[in-house]
Amino acid sequence: MAPRERVVSVLLKILQNPYRFTRRELERQFGVSKDTIEGDFGALRNAGLRLETDRQYRYALLPERPNRALNFLQPLTDYDRSLFDSLLRYLPDKDRRYLLHKLNALYDMNLFELQTIDEAAIERKKLLHDAIQQKVQVVLKNYRSRSNDVRDRQVEPFYIDVSSDVLQAFDPVAKDTRHYRLSRIEEVVVTNLPWVYTNHHRAKITDVFRIADNQQLQVRLTIDVFAYNSLTEEFPQAIYHLSVGTLPNTWIFEGPVNHAFKGITNFILSNAAHVDIHSPDALRVHIRQTAIDISKKF
Repeated sequence: MAPRERVVSVLLKILQNPYRFTRRELERQFGVSKDTIEGDFGALRNAGLRLETDRQYRYALLPERPNRALNFLQPLTDYDRSLFDSLLRYLPDKDRRYLLHKLNALYDMNLFELQTIDEAAIERKKLLHDAIQQKVQVVLKNYRSRSNDVRDRQVEPFYIDVSSDVLQAFDPVAKDTRHYRLSRIEEVVVTNLPWVYTNHHRAKITDVFRIADNQQLQVRLTIDVFAYNSLTEEFPQAIYHLSVGTLPNTWIFEGPVNHAFKGITNFILSNAAHVDIHSPDALRVHIRQTAIDISKKF
């Protein structure tokens, strides 16, 4: 990812997720050093943007005037788009057109998400937030897992990432932190049972494929238009890790993913004719072995 594009990606990341990421988490998200991220922060401040951290050193962008504060509760506003447009005017035409195209796609995607959120989903998220504040357990009614297992899950919720559609909670039965898709929760029932395993509540980094894992590996792929559409439609957060490829109608995906390659494996196998793996070699070996294992079933 080019430096100028990364600065804009950092800006979008913070704008969409106020008080969500620390500097160290942004370093891991973009696979860069402390000095590089600090340099990106400096570029944003030099552009007239105000950065602030909370007590846990998580970053947010502050509006210039108090009456614009509510705009920061929305993923992207018309004002945001005009601001980005003015910031990008100094870039070469090719870079500017590409980033504006990406920004507009992200803007349209956020509008779609806002329009499709129903009242029941909002209520579920509110109940989860309340349970976290009260430090009590909840029951996720009829949770639908990827293994076709539909059942209730009683957990201790402690972290919600709405942008990634992920709830992280401690499972008292499995004695481990698990992540759950917010969109797969049918109903949330808040109990009176207090947290018991507070010391084990450790949030894991969620990659673009919505897999929580602190052991991440940097991956680099080249994808064509078909794979680009498949990736960004199913995993919208991937847009932060895409840049224009050297060949026409190609893109480079470069970013950290879970060390077991969950999620990205299904993506690559489903788009095998449209994806080239550059690194790491471990991913290439994993894909080949998975394909062999699948072929043995037929």
